[in-house]
Amino acid sequence: MSTWMQLLFLLCAGILIWFGVKFIRNNPGQFSKENIGKSFYTTGILTLGLIAFVALLVFLLKHN
Repeated sequence: MSTWMQLLFLLCAGILIWFGVKFIRNNPGQFSKENIGKSFYTTGILTLGLIAFVALLVFLLKHN
């Protein structure tokens, strides 16, 4: 990888970190314990639904 590409990646990473810190400072309530708990619950339900859907598709493929 060239030096210019490495510098470009470092610049992009720095910009993303700066925007992330700025976002967190402006919205500290989004990372409260309650909101993170709700997000994990929703993600868990969606994951279980996706697993069930894939299992159903595999079952249908094996029995056709």
